[in-house]
Amino acid sequence: MAAVAFGYHHAATWLHGLDVRVKLAAMVLLSMASLRAGGAAIVLAISVALLLLRHVRQPVARWLVSLRWYAVLLAGIVLVRALTTPGEPLFGMSRWPLSGPGMEEGLLLAGRLLFVTLFGLLLAATTRPSQIRSAVEWYLRPVPFVPHRQAATMIGLLVRFIPVILTQATEQGEALRARAIDNRRNPLRRTVFLCMPLLRRTFVTADRLALAMEARCYGSQRSTGHPWRMTVRDWSALAGAGGLCLTMLAIG
Repeated sequence: MAAVAFGYHHAATWLHGLDVRVKLAAMVLLSMASLRAGGAAIVLAISVALLLLRHVRQPVARWLVSLRWYAVLLAGIVLVRALTTPGEPLFGMSRWPLSGPGMEEGLLLAGRLLFVTLFGLLLAATTRPSQIRSAVEWYLRPVPFVPHRQAATMIGLLVRFIPVILTQATEQGEALRARAIDNRRNPLRRTVFLCMPLLRRTFVTADRLALAMEARCYGSQRSTGHPWRMTVRDWSALAGAGGLCLTMLAIG
């Protein structure tokens, strides 16, 4: 289920047709704007992200279910900030004082992380990994002393590997449930039984990929041949992303 959310979904939408450079620039600008945005601005940005995910023609509920463990992580962040930040306790609790300022800071931090994650999913769902690699290479080419081709290749492989790793984790979890290993009371042993075979399979897959690339003489001089052409739609989308950033900063 999680691999479904982190993969590319083919569809005939205007988001799929946007220039990849515009989508990368918009994600960077919005991520930077979220660092200075307040709670109301984050709620607005998350709402926009959910609307755009709906536009990709994928059920939003499936996306949210795929992020259920990420939601647990965000809830843990909120709880830790509420317990460690000094301030007036909520609900009059003395043993486990959840401070109001800590709860507010935790919710704001979790909202920012969720916002960036949703836009990352939106980018992955509407852009092929090869296009992301080409766009990263285009951005890094003017930077001196940076091997732009190697860096772009590593990012492209990372984007491709995320769904593979999640699929392998799902298969490993199903194998553990079939052997009733997930019924053990010790959560540490369950984690070991899941993580060690998953790490091994990941390293084996990466090693096979490296051997396949070496057998095909894959080198840094490989040309991409991706045509870059900005249209009115691309400039409009970039202006819309800039307007959303300014709105988030204005709302505060």
